[in-house]
Amino acid sequence: MEMIVNALIDSGVQVLVALAVALIGVAGTWLTTQIGKVKQLQTVQIAVDEAKNAAVTTALELQQTVVDDLKAAAVDGKLTKEEIAKLKNDLLAMSMAKLSNASVKVLTAAGVDISAIITGAGEAVIAQLKTTGEVSVK
Repeated sequence: MEMIVNALIDSGVQVLVALAVALIGVAGTWLTTQIGKVKQLQTVQIAVDEAKNAAVTTALELQQTVVDDLKAAAVDGKLTKEEIAKLKNDLLAMSMAKLSNASVKVLTAAGVDISAIITGAGEAVIAQLKTTGEVSVK
Protein backbone atom coordinates (compact mmCIF):
# COMPACT_ATOMS: atom_id res chain seq x y z
CA MET A 1 0.00 0.00 0.00
CA GLU A 2 2.86 2.34 0.84
CA MET A 3 4.40 1.72 -2.60
CA ILE A 4 1.17 2.71 -4.29
CA VAL A 5 0.93 5.93 -2.27
CA ASN A 6 4.59 6.75 -3.06
CA ALA A 7 3.99 6.03 -6.76
CA LEU A 8 0.90 8.29 -6.76
CA ILE A 9 2.83 11.07 -4.99
CA ASP A 10 5.72 10.69 -7.43
CA SER A 11 3.34 10.83 -10.40
CA GLY A 12 1.51 13.82 -8.91
CA VAL A 13 4.79 15.71 -8.42
CA GLN A 14 5.81 14.97 -12.02
CA VAL A 15 2.45 16.28 -13.28
CA LEU A 16 2.80 19.43 -11.14
CA VAL A 17 6.35 20.03 -12.42
CA ALA A 18 5.22 19.58 -16.02
CA LEU A 19 2.31 21.97 -15.41
CA ALA A 20 4.63 24.54 -13.81
CA VAL A 21 7.03 24.34 -16.77
CA ALA A 22 4.13 24.78 -19.19
CA LEU A 23 2.83 27.81 -17.25
CA ILE A 24 6.30 29.37 -17.21
CA GLY A 25 6.48 28.89 -20.99
CA VAL A 26 3.08 30.52 -21.49
CA ALA A 27 3.98 33.40 -19.17
CA GLY A 28 7.27 33.90 -21.00
CA THR A 29 5.51 34.03 -24.35
CA TRP A 30 2.95 36.51 -23.02
CA LEU A 31 5.68 38.70 -21.52
CA THR A 32 7.66 38.64 -24.75
CA THR A 33 4.54 39.71 -26.65
CA GLN A 34 3.91 42.58 -24.23
CA ILE A 35 7.50 43.77 -24.50
CA GLY A 36 7.19 43.64 -28.29
CA LYS A 37 4.08 45.84 -28.16
CA VAL A 38 5.85 48.41 -25.99
CA LYS A 39 8.82 48.44 -28.38
CA GLN A 40 6.46 48.91 -31.35
CA LEU A 41 4.74 51.82 -29.60
CA GLN A 42 8.11 53.38 -28.81
CA THR A 43 9.15 53.02 -32.44
CA VAL A 44 5.91 54.63 -33.63
CA GLN A 45 6.33 57.48 -31.14
CA ILE A 46 9.88 58.11 -32.35
CA ALA A 47 8.62 58.25 -35.94
CA VAL A 48 5.78 60.62 -34.94
CA ASP A 49 8.29 62.87 -33.21
CA GLU A 50 10.45 62.88 -36.34
CA ALA A 51 7.44 63.91 -38.45
CA LYS A 52 6.54 66.70 -36.02
CA ASN A 53 10.11 67.97 -35.95
CA ALA A 54 10.26 67.95 -39.75
CA ALA A 55 7.01 69.93 -39.88
CA VAL A 56 8.20 72.50 -37.34
CA THR A 57 11.51 72.97 -39.15
CA THR A 58 9.77 73.29 -42.51
CA ALA A 59 7.14 75.72 -41.22
CA LEU A 60 9.87 77.95 -39.81
CA GLU A 61 11.82 77.71 -43.08
CA LEU A 62 8.75 78.69 -45.08
CA GLN A 63 8.01 81.53 -42.68
CA GLN A 64 11.49 82.92 -43.11
CA THR A 65 11.96 82.35 -46.85
CA VAL A 66 8.47 82.73 -48.32
CA VAL A 67 5.70 83.95 -46.02
CA ASP A 68 7.29 87.21 -44.93
CA ASP A 69 8.02 88.15 -48.56
CA LEU A 70 4.48 87.27 -49.66
CA LYS A 71 2.98 89.37 -46.87
CA ALA A 72 5.28 92.29 -47.67
CA ALA A 73 4.27 92.14 -51.33
CA ALA A 74 0.55 92.07 -50.54
CA VAL A 75 -1.34 95.37 -50.38
CA ASP A 76 -3.18 94.35 -47.21
CA GLY A 77 -0.21 92.44 -45.77
CA LYS A 78 -2.15 89.17 -45.76
CA LEU A 79 -1.84 85.92 -47.67
CA THR A 80 -4.45 84.95 -50.24
CA LYS A 81 -6.33 81.66 -50.04
CA GLU A 82 -4.30 80.37 -52.98
CA GLU A 83 -1.02 81.28 -51.27
CA ILE A 84 -2.14 79.56 -48.08
CA ALA A 85 -3.10 76.42 -50.02
CA LYS A 86 0.27 76.41 -51.80
CA LEU A 87 2.11 76.87 -48.49
CA LYS A 88 0.22 73.90 -47.00
CA ASN A 89 1.22 71.76 -49.98
CA ASP A 90 4.82 72.97 -49.69
CA LEU A 91 4.81 72.22 -45.96
CA LEU A 92 3.63 68.68 -46.59
CA ALA A 93 6.00 67.98 -49.50
CA MET A 94 9.07 69.49 -47.82
CA SER A 95 8.36 67.81 -44.48
CA MET A 96 7.87 64.42 -46.14
CA ALA A 97 11.20 64.88 -47.91
CA LYS A 98 12.87 65.36 -44.52
CA LEU A 99 11.47 62.11 -43.08
CA SER A 100 13.57 58.98 -43.12
CA ASN A 101 12.27 56.01 -45.10
CA ALA A 102 12.20 54.00 -41.87
CA SER A 103 9.86 56.48 -40.18
CA VAL A 104 7.56 56.62 -43.19
CA LYS A 105 7.38 52.81 -43.24
CA VAL A 106 6.72 52.60 -39.48
CA LEU A 107 3.99 55.24 -39.57
CA THR A 108 2.37 53.72 -42.66
CA ALA A 109 2.43 50.23 -41.13
CA ALA A 110 0.88 51.61 -37.93
CA GLY A 111 -1.90 53.26 -39.94
CA VAL A 112 -0.87 56.74 -38.86
CA ASP A 113 -1.95 59.68 -41.03
CA ILE A 114 1.41 61.35 -41.67
CA SER A 115 -0.22 64.29 -43.46
CA ALA A 116 -2.36 65.02 -40.40
CA ILE A 117 0.66 64.98 -38.09
CA ILE A 118 2.59 67.36 -40.36
CA THR A 119 -0.37 69.66 -40.91
CA GLY A 120 -1.18 69.75 -37.19
CA ALA A 121 2.39 70.52 -36.19
CA GLY A 122 2.63 73.21 -38.88
CA GLU A 123 -0.60 74.84 -37.73
CA ALA A 124 0.63 74.75 -34.13
CA VAL A 125 3.80 76.58 -35.18
CA ILE A 126 1.77 79.21 -37.04
CA ALA A 127 -0.55 79.72 -34.07
CA GLN A 128 2.41 80.04 -31.72
CA LEU A 129 4.08 82.55 -34.03
CA LYS A 130 0.89 84.61 -34.19
CA THR A 131 0.40 84.72 -30.42
CA THR A 132 3.96 84.97 -29.08
CA GLY A 133 6.07 85.79 -32.11
CA GLU A 134 8.36 82.84 -31.37
CA VAL A 135 8.28 79.07 -31.26
CA SER A 136 9.39 76.87 -28.41
CA VAL A 137 10.66 73.59 -29.84
CA LYS A 138 10.29 70.60 -27.52
